[in-house]
Amino acid sequence: MGATNCPETPRQKMITMMYLVYTAMLALNVSAEVVNGFKSVGTAMHETNKNLVLKLDDTYANFDQAMENSPDKVREMYNRAQEIRRLSQDITAYIDSQQYLFIGSITGKAEIEDYSTGEKTKRVFLLRDPNDETKIYQDSVKAALDFGGYSWFTDKQLEDNHKPSNFFLGEAGVVHEDHSAYLIKQKILNFKERINSVLGEDSSHVKVALDMSDGYDKDGNTKSWELLNFDEVISGAALVTLTRLKAEIMNAEFDAVNMLYKKVSKGDYSFDQVALISRPKSTYILQGGVFETTINVGAYDSRQKFTANVNGQTIASNEDGGVVYKTVCNSLGRQVVRVRATLSSPDGGTKEYTTEDEYFVAKPAGVVRLDGLQVVYAGLDNPITISAAGIDTRNLKATIDGQGTLTKGEGDGSYVLKPSPGQKTLTINVDATIDNKTTRVGTQKVIVKDIPAPIISVAGVANGGRISKKDISDGTPVIPAKNPDFLLKIDNRLIRIQSMVVAVGAKEEPCQGPRITAAAASIVKKATRGEKLTILAKVMMPDGKTKDVTYTATIK
Repeated sequence: MGATNCPETPRQKMITMMYLVYTAMLALNVSAEVVNGFKSVGTAMHETNKNLVLKLDDTYANFDQAMENSPDKVREMYNRAQEIRRLSQDITAYIDSQQYLFIGSITGKAEIEDYSTGEKTKRVFLLRDPNDETKIYQDSVKAALDFGGYSWFTDKQLEDNHKPSNFFLGEAGVVHEDHSAYLIKQKILNFKERINSVLGEDSSHVKVALDMSDGYDKDGNTKSWELLNFDEVISGAALVTLTRLKAEIMNAEFDAVNMLYKKVSKGDYSFDQVALISRPKSTYILQGGVFETTINVGAYDSRQKFTANVNGQTIASNEDGGVVYKTVCNSLGRQVVRVRATLSSPDGGTKEYTTEDEYFVAKPAGVVRLDGLQVVYAGLDNPITISAAGIDTRNLKATIDGQGTLTKGEGDGSYVLKPSPGQKTLTINVDATIDNKTTRVGTQKVIVKDIPAPIISVAGVANGGRISKKDISDGTPVIPAKNPDFLLKIDNRLIRIQSMVVAVGAKEEPCQGPRITAAAASIVKKATRGEKLTILAKVMMPDGKTKDVTYTATIK
């Protein structure tokens, strides 16, 4: 019977609507699951890549040690390994830069939940310039990925299937040779060719999983590698592709370098000498602190058990094949630890070895280090470091006697000292809390100075020099720089010229900002040889104050 003859009842309409809503919810759930899958896979692969970097660093460290021990034997394989390292670093750096730029084009900031302190907080990473969306802060993007993986991306950001085409290809369905997808493919092809060239006949022993061949779409049509991976795919898939490519490159690097290292060590003989090794954690101990050392046998087998007599105390080796000795340090001055160990020899007998350690026990002493300067400057943030031998910096507290502020910095023992204007000296005090008791362990008196006037130069000619008229024109910059007597490390860009007056003889012209105007350049052009060029500049200093600076040069 036709629908016109049997119109839907309100109940049927409600059932139909509920079905449509249910279908839409299923579609949304599938989408959410897919996006969450990309988040999980991307985060896991990013962590895997970080671990690969550590494994590679260990392998190269082993190569460095082998090169140091036997340079003639190792040099050929070492040089080949370094070439592979350079090839891998070049291409992974490019992939990283494209990934960071793409992420910066997706979002301007990353908000990541932080539980490192035991409480839930939020860390915010600014990924691009709020006033210029094309200026991406790549270091901030890297920090956000290292801290939170892919977890902080929103579903909307990862679902977008238009941005990958525009960013990596240039436009949907087309491969532009000046865009990342094409360049990445060419770099990978070159990487594979260079790896095989470096390895030579050994290349057959290394598997490089980077497949750049074309494929087929769902309709069976041939499609290039670039289009398969970046055309109309969602952003989450594009990011995971980049992370996967980086993993495959570093895996190829790891396999190649390991193969070269094995060729170096192939045929090496075992050690035929045995020596007892004691490794103290520290040889400088504070009174009341603990001396600790680990005794091992050189070229030892961790499965061999032995006993050691350390300063009259008999100790059995642990599961790692070492003996750990500890003693509380109450006596000041030089101390000696005498060790005698008995080991089983290959012929079934025993053999005894001896060694000695020395360490020095001292009273606590606080240290104030001025980072990169001899004095501190009024009105500026002066970085300093507070430490005390053998005491955790978390147990140290610094205060000042005098006008100013002393605030905690970001690093261990780091502080920022900002003396008030007019102060001539300040005293920094260091207190240590040990076993719930606070003791002053050091003081440091520092000299406070005002910021000296900067120096300026024109066309590369310093104050008091000789300058050519042809070097002065409309727009010539007058460049301020830090006075050599200013010992604090700062960016020269913090010293800025606000205005200046350019004068030759009785003629003078004002200029706003740090560049010579056409009118000012004109009076210089009309000057005669031997006349004096004078520039009176008002310079904004890092502390926010203005200084008058005079520049003179003789016209030649």
